[in-house]
Parts: sequence; C-alpha cells; structure tokens
Amino acid sequence: MKIEVLITNGNVRPGLAIARSLARQGISFIIVGDRPGSLAFRSRHVTHTAVGPDPGNEPDAYFEFILALVKRHGIELVIPVLEDSLLPLLEHRSELEAHTRLAAAQTDALRNVLDKRMNLALVRELGVDCPGEYALESTDQIPDMIETLGFPIVLKPQGSPHDKQLPAFPFKVLFANNEQQLRDYLDQYCSDGVYPMFQECVFGTPHSLCCFAVNGEIVAMHEYRSLRTTKGQGVFRQFVPNTPAGEVGARRMLKALKWDGLAHFDFYIEHGTNRLRYMETNGRFWSSVAGSIHAGWDFPLWVYRYFRHGEAPVPGPYEIGTQMCWRRGDLAALFHYYTGGPPPTKDPSVGKLKATLQYLAAFRPSVKSDLFRWDDPLPEFADHWSLVRRGLEAAFEKGFAKDPTRVSTPGQ
Repeated sequence: MKIEVLITNGNVRPGLAIARSLARQGISFIIVGDRPGSLAFRSRHVTHTAVGPDPGNEPDAYFEFILALVKRHGIELVIPVLEDSLLPLLEHRSELEAHTRLAAAQTDALRNVLDKRMNLALVRELGVDCPGEYALESTDQIPDMIETLGFPIVLKPQGSPHDKQLPAFPFKVLFANNEQQLRDYLDQYCSDGVYPMFQECVFGTPHSLCCFAVNGEIVAMHEYRSLRTTKGQGVFRQFVPNTPAGEVGARRMLKALKWDGLAHFDFYIEHGTNRLRYMETNGRFWSSVAGSIHAGWDFPLWVYRYFRHGEAPVPGPYEIGTQMCWRRGDLAALFHYYTGGPPPTKDPSVGKLKATLQYLAAFRPSVKSDLFRWDDPLPEFADHWSLVRRGLEAAFEKGFAKDPTRVSTPGQ
C-alpha cells in the first residue's frame, strides 16, 4: 500500500495537529505512536497507524522500525515531531534519506540548537541578550559562581536526555535558592564531575516566536505570549505583535545557520524593564502549533509542501489577539494551584476564585482549543481522561503506600 508521508509522535498534540492538517488536504499518511492509545489514534481523520518502539528508550530499534515502514509503503517524506524521534533519525540520516526525505533542517544547523551551550555561544556572538552563564569546572569555583549569578541559580542539561552526544541528567530544570541547596544538587547529580549548565534566573513573561525559514531567510514569523503556564509549559496563550529585538535575533541566528524549515524561539520579557532575554531555540514543531493553524498559518502543510515539493510558504495575515488554550493543561495548572502549587499566572494577586473564573472564561467561543473539534471530539476527551487516570493511579499508589499490607490480600 502506497503512503506518502510518515508522522512521528502520535502521542502528542502537535502530532495530532499535523495529521489533521494533512488529512484536510487529502494527503495520505501513517502516524506512529509508542502505544495503542496514542492521542492521534483517536482522531476520525487518522486512517493508518503503527505502534512502534519508544524512540527515547530504544532509539536504534525505533530507527529500524521507521526505515521498515518507509520501505514497505514507499513513503516519500518523514515528518519528525519531537526531539526523541528526531535524534535517532538524525543519527542515521544518510541511510534514511537513501529511501525518503527527512523534513528537518540541515544536520549541522540542528546540532547547534540541540546543544544549548553551543547555541548560546552563537547567539551571544550575534548580539542577542541572554541570561548570565557560568561554566563550572570544579566545586572550588562555587563562591565565584554565586557572586557572578546570584540566587536563584538555574541548572539545566545541555540538551535532550536522549541525545547521545551530550551529557544526560535526570531533570529538566532545577532552581538552587541558596548555597546548601546548590551543593546538594551537585552531590546528587554531579558526583562524576560532569556538570550541567548554570544560568542566571530571569523573571518575566514567556514569549515564543514561531518561524519558517528558507535557506536562512525567515518567510513567516509570528509571536505569542503565555498568559498561563504549568511546569514551564504555556497552557493559555495569546498572539501579540512581534517583539523587535526577538525578531532581529531570530533572523540573525537562522541566517547564520542557513536554516530550512521550522524553528521555535523561546524568550522572556523581564518584568519592569521589558528587556528581552533569550532562552532557547527548538528546531521542531511546538506544542501549540494547532493555534497557529487556527490563525491561518498552516505550518504542517507548509512543511509538507516545502520538503516534498520545494514550495516556500506564502503566509497571509493573521489576527493579533487570537487566544489559544490547551484545556487539559489549563485544568492541571488550576488543580496544581489548589493543591499547593504556584498560581497559573505570574500575577501574585490572583487568588483561587479568580484563577477558577479565568479557567472557565477560556471556554468562550473566541478562544481556540488545541485539541477540541466538533467534527473530531474524541482526542480532547482522551486527553482529559489521561489526566483523570493519572490522578487515580497516584491516589491508588498513595493509598497502598499508607497500607502496604493490602497488596498481599487475595481478591483486592
């Protein structure tokens, strides 16, 4: 059976958004997930699915699985969605591209954004404002690092935990609020003398630039700010005019890398000063790409047309002020606040009642949902059920932890 496109990561929102986009155009595709209940598999627009190995835990087996699908179905284009699937395909790119095309920027350019330390060095050379950084080589330097960065100090891995070329750490980000906490983190995670990145902590509103470039020249770029977040991820977002400093920095960096395809810039606008501070760039689809599609910029279709047929995007207008919501994430942020976590917004005056009213207001018709479609409702329900299931599992495990003798009782 001939299928034109393979999409990875059917278990996440952007995988579903890509599938829906291509389905609207009548483009044949197969979408791969690491479990039978993957999110995109619930969509009525998805006809061909495949369950394969987890790309993060079994990268070599994952590549062989993708290559076998490519050969079996005569696939012309592979669209990677997340870094865990991109990395094994990138490692074997020449072998893969003997049979198909990988919808991704050049390997050297991708390696730059995958390695955050390398990327920050480049953007600093290009005059982009970044948080202060300290390259720790010995614990003897801790007093100097504290004096340089101040507290809190941010600890970050240099890249994805699935990247074989970079040191791996079992955390995404840590905040050291004092010297003892910093030393505890180093004892726990750096006993082998390999250190993560250490950065100055920036307080502000998270913004993102969503770009499409052709040979280093950006042909489409829009910006959104995250009004509500959970665990660092934007759940309620709004389109805003492009920040001039962010736009200049993005153009300089993608030109230097001769970038092709998608790029997603993250930065903060500092409270009080409105100073832009660059965070990172991802060379892949962003989680809220469905919001871009809602606004009229169909990035998945552009990726298909550019990497399959060489057609550069010709973007039309989009509406500033458009709001987008990941409803399950928004609910999780509210629940986390009710159970002792931080408020979903950066506004310290927001109490639980106001936060609840803000959550409910996101159901007004003008707010675009990342997942819900009247003609395709099941993925939204499945996404919410995953939150409920996780809560039930956590409560169940907590109950057994309190009364461990129950596990040995027959019939329970």
